[in-house]
Amino acid sequence: MEKYSSFSYGCIGENHIKKGIDCQDSFLSTDSEKYSFAAVADGHGSLCYLRTDRGSEYATSCAQRCVSEFLHGLSEVEADLDDEDERAQLVDQLWRSIVSRWHSAAESDYRFDPFTEEEYDRIPEQFDYYRERYMSGRYIEAYGTTLAFAVVTENFALCMQIGDGSCVVLDENGEASEPVPEDPRCYDNVTTSMCQDDAALSYRYAYFPKDRIPPAIFLGTDGIENSYWSDEQLFGFYRGLALTFCECGIKDGVEQLKAFLPEMTRRGSGDDVSCSGVIDIERLKAIEDKLREALLAAEAEDGSEPSGDVPGAGDDVIAGIAENENND
Repeated sequence: MEKYSSFSYGCIGENHIKKGIDCQDSFLSTDSEKYSFAAVADGHGSLCYLRTDRGSEYATSCAQRCVSEFLHGLSEVEADLDDEDERAQLVDQLWRSIVSRWHSAAESDYRFDPFTEEEYDRIPEQFDYYRERYMSGRYIEAYGTTLAFAVVTENFALCMQIGDGSCVVLDENGEASEPVPEDPRCYDNVTTSMCQDDAALSYRYAYFPKDRIPPAIFLGTDGIENSYWSDEQLFGFYRGLALTFCECGIKDGVEQLKAFLPEMTRRGSGDDVSCSGVIDIERLKAIEDKLREALLAAEAEDGSEPSGDVPGAGDDVIAGIAENENND
């Protein structure tokens, strides 16, 4: 769509580099005539999840394909999803199609490329029961991953999520919020996952009708969220990123994000960090002053000093990073 633009980028975590672990995040964004789509997925960090990196990649790609088919199947009458009951049913069908396609992708991967002894040997000895579990047929768990995505059309916006990570939106006043309900089963290093038996029932979502679509929807894996001490500091990162897009444009803004994320994981969570989103750049420019005011107010309350070396052109994002290089 002309009005909206999507973006995505991520990088391997500092602790993963130190431990010789591959990046387990996946990110994806695409724009078409009818919609803009963005997604992030976070494979489980444990060595026991042998193909979690593939699982996260399947999650983002399956979500995009299912969303495309979902939108194609909507009639003009249904396109705004105004009826709450009908919307709930359609959203549930969409999610179930994503979970089903993800399972099919993981099963196909295993069928044509079974686990090798080299992969099994990566499982720490104290967790050898994972080997037994996989060999007994429960191999789908090895592909475990979270997933969060957003799709924006002319008539509505929809955000869906399973597991940890965050979905942050900016409204017309520059205020930030997380519209997707929290999952009480996500805490510390525990998360719900696409690989669980009840994955089809474990999604959460937020819906925005045409007149309430936010100027910006951001998605981040938990490596980003865990790099900040508080929600307000996390919101500061996204406000700063929005200002960077306003000042530099999408292409150059993503380049600045690419330069910043390695520093975020180094000084913050140490985990893989991935960020994507869908934005209306003109509406963001219209609230640029409000975004700056909100950043300054948050900094004043937090006692931070602007650093000037990160997304946000002088706004303090990095000062809010939680120094925690031992977290993975």
